[in-house]
Order: sequence, then structure tokens, then C-alpha cells
Amino acid sequence: MSRRRARVTALEILFQVESRGPDGPDDDTLLEICDEALQRNRITVGGGGRFVKELVLGTWENRSEYDEAIAGRSEGWPLHRIGRVEVAIMRMALHELWRMDTPCSVVIDEAVELAKQYASSRAASFVNGILGSLVART
Repeated sequence: MSRRRARVTALEILFQVESRGPDGPDDDTLLEICDEALQRNRITVGGGGRFVKELVLGTWENRSEYDEAIAGRSEGWPLHRIGRVEVAIMRMALHELWRMDTPCSVVIDEAVELAKQYASSRAASFVNGILGSLVART
């Protein structure tokens, strides 16, 4: 399975749990949601499932930190005005950038492609700008 497909699956899960409200599910429920999505998409642990879970669990656990970083760079756009898909994409990208061993250019390119596919070209530009400014800060 490709990393792109894994990211799409992780994005779907994150968007689903985000729709449950700001507190979202507890850890056990989040794991169940991940397992159900992996099974539905026929993704095995060795076939990318571990990567999906790491993205989802890590992104969700650190979402407050990522939200603070996004809000700090999105001048004139409070977090609540940014689309939920875009926020989920940026959170996930920040998790990969800051806590995983994925090259910056790959993470940003993938985030931009996800934004183009699931939001819009304008959203893709916004995501690119925010992530680019956050990479420059590190």
C-alpha cells in the first residue's frame, strides 16, 4: 500500500473523529475506529496499517499543539474559520514533520495534494503557506 493511500485513510479517520466534537473519542474508541477503517479499506498492519495508526493516534494526541502552531501562522484566520478538512490535513502534516522521519518536501507535497483532492486549490495554497512558514521556523 502506498503512503498516499495511508494518508488518505488517516485523514478520513481524523475527519470522522473531529466531527464527534472537540473532545472526540477516548483512546479505546479511537483505536476501534482505526481498526474498523483499516479493515474496511483492507489495510493490514504490515501493509501500512501501522503508519495509519501512528498518524491518527499521534495527530489526535497532539492536536492542541498543532492547532496553536496553525493559529499562530494563519494571520486573520482564527482556527474556527479554517475548514475542518484543511485543519485535519495540517495537523497530520505537522505530526509527520515534527514527530516522524519523513522529509519536509514529501510531507508538504502530500498535504497540498490532499488539500487539492479533498478541499480546493485555494485551500491547497493556504495549506502550503502555513506549513511552509512552520517548517521555516524549525
